Amino acid sequence: MKKIRIAKSEGETYFIKGRGIPKGCKYCLKGSKAVLFLNGICQKPDHCYWYCPISEERRGKNLTFADEIKINSKEELLQEINLIKAQGMSITGGEPLSALNLEKTIDYIKYTKTTKGKKFHIHLYTNGVNFNENIAKKLALAGLDEIRFHPARKDWINIEKALNKQISVGAEVPVIPGNENVKYLEEFIRYLDNIGVGFINLNEFEYCFPNSQSLKERGFKLKKDSIASVVNSRETALNLIRKLGPKISLKMHFCSTRAKDYYQLKNRYIRRAKNIKLPYEVITEEGLLLYTQIEGEEKELDKFYELLLSNLKIHERYLSYDKKNIKLPFYITIKDQFLSTLENFNLKGYIIETTPFRQLKYKQITEKTPIKLFKEEYGFNGN
Repeated sequence: MKKIRIAKSEGETYFIKGRGIPKGCKYCLKGSKAVLFLNGICQKPDHCYWYCPISEERRGKNLTFADEIKINSKEELLQEINLIKAQGMSITGGEPLSALNLEKTIDYIKYTKTTKGKKFHIHLYTNGVNFNENIAKKLALAGLDEIRFHPARKDWINIEKALNKQISVGAEVPVIPGNENVKYLEEFIRYLDNIGVGFINLNEFEYCFPNSQSLKERGFKLKKDSIASVVNSRETALNLIRKLGPKISLKMHFCSTRAKDYYQLKNRYIRRAKNIKLPYEVITEEGLLLYTQIEGEEKELDKFYELLLSNLKIHERYLSYDKKNIKLPFYITIKDQFLSTLENFNLKGYIIETTPFRQLKYKQITEKTPIKLFKEEYGFNGN
């Protein structure tokens, strides 16, 4: 029996040392994969529909998103890909390979490969319900790099139809705690190894608003101090890797909810922020945008704006004034000289933290803190 060691990635995922992780995951962890959510329509298979995490906004609806952005064309997808300087794309849903979605999926793959080149890595998630030899050939010809199955037992055999098509074949499933679920997962992993599949991604079971009632009814509990992790999912996954890793040869990779909901998103936000950042904004470690906003009556704002240019010698490049508020770099406003000047005006100043979007329907203010309070909380001496 082989000995294995479990290694931990920077993004808090775990894998068998020496075997590595799927190529698609490498790009995801860097935040360099755009997510194409084809639409929320699927066949509602019994094995996974009860814990589906898709939001009410998207579930069952024929709406397409590139990351957080609702899109209506392939050109809009390309805009998002370029905005985050993506090195790849994942295609999800719903079910990208259902009869309704198949040709649309093929079209997106061909278009993206043509515009971004062969090295642009595309992977796709499927429940495998209607997967067949013909679909496998179409995906290969379109340029799909990697396919990840999440099938019911009766559809396991469909995975074999993707093999030997110049596509990397794997599976991606949540780790649902409980003896019966673990036994099923062990059988599935052994089956994958026997037929020559390259990898399995084991996802931490996710507790979220859309599935919370269903999980609660089945006795699953939210892990303490977590907003999404189900109790005992992580431990079950790592035990599976320790138990089966020495007996099989495929890659086994455990992805935590923190890796998905924080680390990947943070890195993608950083990439986006670098491309849309304005001169008065600073990018935080989480990929959010930070700046100061001065608010008040227009007459007071006019006088203060002129003073910023003349007395404080702040270059207009670092100022934005639209007669409603003044925006400028936060690091200027925490200085004592600035604060004492601001006190002479009937104005209020706040440090604003926002998500890195320009469109108002996607941009969210995550923090709005008075300048003095911000300075105290973060320990700036301001001099």
